[in-house]
Amino acid sequence: MTESIEIPASHRRVRVWFGATTIADHTADVDQAAQYEEAMRRRFASLRVTSEPVLVDAVGVPELAR
Repeated sequence: MTESIEIPASHRRVRVWFGATTIADHTADVDQAAQYEEAMRRRFASLRVTSEPVLVDAVGVPELAR
């Protein structure tokens, strides 16, 4: 049996959606992303706001930024 090791993501990607279009996209460390997500939910109460984990490589650059 193979054991998998999960590494917790140190950053999160927060996006605000207008239908299928992203109108805001922000990646930050977990604490700052939580604050940003809360602010976006207040500002855009009728829009969908998502927050997804982002893995960071050894240099500290989020995987999605490359």
